[in-house]
Amino acid sequence: MSDREDQWAQDMGDGLGHTYTMLTVMCLRLPIEISLPTGTVSNLETVPAVRRVLEIIEDLPMSEEDQADLFAACSFWLAAMDVYWVFTKQPSWARVHSVWSCLYMVEDALTSLALKLPGEQE
Repeated sequence: MSDREDQWAQDMGDGLGHTYTMLTVMCLRLPIEISLPTGTVSNLETVPAVRRVLEIIEDLPMSEEDQADLFAACSFWLAAMDVYWVFTKQPSWARVHSVWSCLYMVEDALTSLALKLPGEQE
């Protein structure tokens, strides 16, 4: 990759890490806490954990709207991870935009959820 593409990859990786941290914090505020891997983690740990959250969302004692926000956050985060991985193999400006668009949706869904859950407001 070129220096510019390396910088894009670094920035997207930072964005993925930031939104994953937001997701881990939000999962601890759910009616039934979900602990996601934290600390120095890789996609080999985070991706399966977020997929697992998707599998159990319907079982959480939350409104459908709250479940939808959590589902959207997890789905868009996983989509961003997928596009990021493709970017590392075939860099393109369109993929950069796709990752950032997904991460924006993650933040939006988590912000919506944070405003409705008890606990410290984000």
